[in-house]
Amino acid sequence: MTKAGVTIEVGSNGVAIIRTFNPPLNALSPSIITALKEKYAEAMERDDVKAIVLTGEGGKFSGGFDIKVLETIHKNGDISLLPDLSVELINNTIEDAKKPSIATIQGLALGGGLELAMRCHARIATPQTQLGLLELSLGVIPGLGGTQRLPRLVGVTKGC
Repeated sequence: MTKAGVTIEVGSNGVAIIRTFNPPLNALSPSIITALKEKYAEAMERDDVKAIVLTGEGGKFSGGFDIKVLETIHKNGDISLLPDLSVELINNTIEDAKKPSIATIQGLALGGGLELAMRCHARIATPQTQLGLLELSLGVIPGLGGTQRLPRLVGVTKGC
């Protein structure tokens, strides 16, 4: 079994491709969030990087925060397992970056995965892509600004 992680590849055109891999849904586990922050920091420091493309491996952008972490916390009560980097990663590292970030979304971008994509400077999605803030159907408010950013990006129709 291949270990979950995040890779960075920089092409001769100056575009860094940052790719997450955490099958089956490329969930945002604490280790993935930490690695994303590290790869973004690397891309920001490199003079040969002019832009960043953020994507997921295996035809899926990201299914959101890794629910297994919440199950573990529920079982043992150890809230230290929750990543404290997620808001910093999205606000300070990606959104405020001096180099443009583009999310290339295929498959799905749900919950925190969609919020991650929305913080990039631009997004490109395949026609089959599924987007959603599924936690809303559970009565949970998305923690990374999704309820504010999504209507700004896609608009709101009267009567919704």
